Amino acid sequence: MDIFTKDKDYTLQEIIDICDKNGLITVDCLKDENMISVEKEGADALFEFHTTGEDLFKLTWLASREGRF
Repeated sequence: MDIFTKDKDYTLQEIIDICDKNGLITVDCLKDENMISVEKEGADALFEFHTTGEDLFKLTWLASREGRF
């Protein structure tokens, strides 16, 4: 699923908007892990974003055979 790119910083609203358009949900892990997870409801994480600044996030993990990139 190529809806995010690792070379871009995303705002939280951009991530939410892309998820809404693609039937995905966000899981807020900011307090404990400083990241946001993107999932299909009832399934494992497809993407993980870590904070790079105030309201900016970078894709740090993509579900694939290789795992983290």
